[in-house]
Amino acid sequence: MKKALFFFFCVMVLACACERTTLTCNFSVTDISALEDEHLVLAGFAARQGLSDGIHIPLKSSCLVMSDGEQKVCLVSNDLMEISPALASELRDSISARSGLAKENILLHSIHTHSAPRMGGVSTAPGGPNVAYRERTFNAIVENAVKTITEEAAYVPFRLEIAQGKAAINYNRCEPETGPVDPTLLAARVISRGKPVCAFYNIACHPVAMGHKSLLLSSDYSGVARNAVEPVWGCPIFQLTGAAGNMDPKGGCQLVDHAEEIGAELATALKALRFKRVKEQSLLKIATGKAELPYLIDEVTPEAVKAHADSLVNASTNFPRFANDVRGWEAEILERFQTGEVKNRLDFNMTALNLDGILLFFTQGEPFCEYQMATRDFFSGRTLFFAGYTNGQNSYLPSAHAYQYRKGYEYEIEQMHVYIKAPYPLSHHMPEAYQAAIFNTIFAAL
Repeated sequence: MKKALFFFFCVMVLACACERTTLTCNFSVTDISALEDEHLVLAGFAARQGLSDGIHIPLKSSCLVMSDGEQKVCLVSNDLMEISPALASELRDSISARSGLAKENILLHSIHTHSAPRMGGVSTAPGGPNVAYRERTFNAIVENAVKTITEEAAYVPFRLEIAQGKAAINYNRCEPETGPVDPTLLAARVISRGKPVCAFYNIACHPVAMGHKSLLLSSDYSGVARNAVEPVWGCPIFQLTGAAGNMDPKGGCQLVDHAEEIGAELATALKALRFKRVKEQSLLKIATGKAELPYLIDEVTPEAVKAHADSLVNASTNFPRFANDVRGWEAEILERFQTGEVKNRLDFNMTALNLDGILLFFTQGEPFCEYQMATRDFFSGRTLFFAGYTNGQNSYLPSAHAYQYRKGYEYEIEQMHVYIKAPYPLSHHMPEAYQAAIFNTIFAAL
C-alpha cells in the first residue's frame, strides 16, 4: 500500500511539473551604424558643429523576446540617443502589425548616447543628411524585432541569473559636490541549457563621455564596456540606461579617450559581479501605467501661453537665441489649439515587467536618479531594474529635490518645455504624481 501511494505521489509531482510552462526566449542583434562614407548630424549637443567624421564604435539594436507559452514580451535596446513618442509609436505599430504581438508588449529603449545620429528634426526632413540613415535604421529595428518575435523554431528555454554591485562612474551634473548620485549597477544573464544567450545591465549615467567637440559616431562608454565584457561573459550584452536625467560620467563631457576610460571602469565593475541563480517560477507578467503630470496652471489656454512666452522673452534679453526659441514654441502651441491637441496634463506612459520575481520598470522620458532610488527603496525586498528612455523621449523629470534646490536646475524646471514643445512648464507637484504612478504600475505587475 505504501509503495502504491508513493508511486501515485511521484506520478502527480511529475504531472504537475509537466503542466508548468517553461519560459522561452529568442534573441538577436543587428547593426544600425552609419555607412563609412556617411556624414550625419549627431544628436544631443546644441553646441556641436559639423557632421560626423568617423566611427568609434558601431551602433547596434538588440532584441530579446520572452514567452510563457501564452504571451510574449519584446524588449528592444537601441544604441540611439532618443526616439520621439510619435516615432516610437510608429515603430511599435509596424512591429505589432507584422508580428501579431500586441503593441503594449513591445518595449523600445534607447541607451541615450549623444554620439548617435539624430532620428528626428530638420536633418531627417527631405534633403537632410540623415534621411537615408533614419529610414534604414527604422527598417533594421523593425525587421530584427519581427524576426525575433516570429521565429518560433529559434526559441529556447531559459532561466535568469542576476547580480548587483556598484560602478562609481557617474556624478550629479547639476550639483557636482553634494547632489544625489546612484552608482547602483544591476545585471542579468539569460541562461539556456547551461550557456548564456545574452545579458543586460542597468546603470544611471548619460552616455556623454564624448562631448560636443567629438564628431565620432559611437555608443560611448556603453560600447566600450560591452566590447570588453562580451568575451568574458560569452554572450552579447546590451545596456538599459536608468534614471540618468541628472547623472553624467564623472569628469564630464570630453573626447573619445574619456569614453574609453569610463567604459573600462564600467567593464571592471561588470566583470567583478557575482551572479546568483533566480528561482524558476515560469512567471511573465506585464502591466502598463500612465502618469498624468500637472502643469503650473490647471488649464492651458492660448492667452496663458502668450503671456508666458512674453515673460520668458522679457526675462532673457541677453539671450536672443532663447527668445527666438520661445517665439517658435509659442507659435507651435498656439497652432495646436486650432486642432484641439493641447491637454491640461502631460501624459507619461510606463510599463512594469515581472520576470520570475525580478522586476523591470520602463518609463518614457528622462527621470532624475532620485526616482530610481526611491522606487528601489520602496520595493527593497526585490531586485528592480529601472530604465528610462523607453517608448519615446518627451521630457526631463526633475525630482522634488530639484524643485526645492532650483539653482543649477533652471533648464529642466523653467525652460525645458520650450524644447520638448510641451504647452507649459510642469508644476512642482509633478514629482509626487510621477512617483505614485511608478508605484502603481509596479504593484500591478506583482
